[in-house]
Amino acid sequence: MVGWEYPPFHTGGLGVHCQELSRELGRLGHHVIFLTPFDLPYDGAPGVEFLSPGRAGNDEIARISAYGVPEFHRAAFQTLVEAYNDWVGRLEVPGANVVHVHDWFGTEGGARLARRLRVPFVMTMHSTELDRSLGQPHVPIFERERFGIRRADALIAVSRHLAEQLVRRYGAARDKVHVVYNAVRPADEPPRPARRGDLVLFLGRLTAMKGPDTFLRAAARIADDFPEIRFAIAGEGPEYPHLVRLSAELGIGDRVLFFGKVSEEERAALLRDAAVYVLPSVVEPFGISALEAMAAGVPTIVSKTSGVAEVIDATFQVDFWDIDEFASRIAELLEYPPLREEMGEHGRTEATNESWADRARETVEIYRELLRGGR
Repeated sequence: MVGWEYPPFHTGGLGVHCQELSRELGRLGHHVIFLTPFDLPYDGAPGVEFLSPGRAGNDEIARISAYGVPEFHRAAFQTLVEAYNDWVGRLEVPGANVVHVHDWFGTEGGARLARRLRVPFVMTMHSTELDRSLGQPHVPIFERERFGIRRADALIAVSRHLAEQLVRRYGAARDKVHVVYNAVRPADEPPRPARRGDLVLFLGRLTAMKGPDTFLRAAARIADDFPEIRFAIAGEGPEYPHLVRLSAELGIGDRVLFFGKVSEEERAALLRDAAVYVLPSVVEPFGISALEAMAAGVPTIVSKTSGVAEVIDATFQVDFWDIDEFASRIAELLEYPPLREEMGEHGRTEATNESWADRARETVEIYRELLRGGR
């Protein structure tokens, strides 16, 4: 498994997917060697081991990766990506049956490794550079994506929407594209009753793709009608300075809480206090944070372009551009506690039916089909 992100070094759903899939593959009796540029602590999962350049003795890349998850200068980031791919491509991994790459970070190294080992090369796409950049891609990333998509023996997309994009915009062969959705792990604590918190929550990367400005504009529409409600934005990203200014311009600066990047414990606490969760993404290949909110019993509003909308019915689904409709749906949930309770409970039931064990079995079947000589 070639994966850039794995908790605690992760910024979103990709890392969660890598962790949960690896754990479930281990529980099914498979052996996962997770190749990462970062030194990760063993997380207690059976059948999963981590291999990083630092442990393998490559001092040069170990020094680079000491930065942690890259939020630093682009030159250093590109140096780390190139060194990581070179290291992956030269590894000796005796006995491996499949090389499975997640997103663009390790496509070149993963393809070289699979070719040397003479095993199938699988690539999971969690999002695309075309989506992340809203149509203005960073060329080196876009080219690494296209390289992986061309070379992969099988492609996995986390939604039908994303699968269709791989075919239409990246030229992927339709017969080698498979859809394996994200899932959620049920909380250890017993379910809570209906939400009585005073937070309307946005949780995700602060990028234009995720629509946090729409969240703030919708909040401004209803703020006067619900003076006791606060609006929380949890996450980090390049849109943060703009969002702080926008909240002030909209006259709700004193009602908006910016939490920055949150830990797993802080995330759980925010979901416990949330009355409503909103994900107004312009484009959202899946939206695993929405699924986690639903699993926690939080009534959830998502954009119609979200992949999660393909598997969950118990949400309000709104056109990403319709600020008035987002505001209306938030107000509806705040005003009617019985609706909040019913939607929260239905969402919890649907979300927790999406099992990581099932997703692992679906992934293994793709491996087996390749090993049998099919696509």
